[in-house]
Amino acid sequence: MKNQEIIEVKSKMFLRIWAFVGSAGMGLACLWLFYMGITFQTKYYLLAIPAGFLFTLFCLYLFIIFFPAFTPRGNTIFRIKTGKNGEVFTDKVSVTFTDIKKIEMSRHKFSLKGIFQEDILIQTVDQKTIRIPTWNIIPIPLFFEAVERYILPHLNEEAKSNWIGQFTDIQRSAYLKEFENHPKL
Repeated sequence: MKNQEIIEVKSKMFLRIWAFVGSAGMGLACLWLFYMGITFQTKYYLLAIPAGFLFTLFCLYLFIIFFPAFTPRGNTIFRIKTGKNGEVFTDKVSVTFTDIKKIEMSRHKFSLKGIFQEDILIQTVDQKTIRIPTWNIIPIPLFFEAVERYILPHLNEEAKSNWIGQFTDIQRSAYLKEFENHPKL
């Protein structure tokens, strides 16, 4: 590995397709249910009209929050500049390894979007929280591998203990063994 290599952590097309089917596909199915109710083509029209309308709105909301995953922005979730002076960066934000206090992939508790999607949350040493959206189109083991291989060796001791403390010894050794046998990055 070179000193200042750029590693791109890319999304998986399979997960992008599932996000599209789950949001747009279900939205169209609910719209069809609403249409069936409004034209009285079912004897359950009193149930089909409000259910179809409400679930269409719900699926529209899901499609809107997942929409960036279907654009070119969803191809690369984040990039890592390797080395001692490395950083984690996207098109909008960047954090150097020395500024990271805690890094994890979890739900963002302060937004409605956090109910449906996990984001990469980076807490810095000056208590700022930086959120990198993933739109649930990056497998969690791929994120773990990126952190273990390229970020963890350059973190300070507090950040290392925060990262390692998320897992039991058995979980972490299983992940590390998997990364050695079947690397994805």
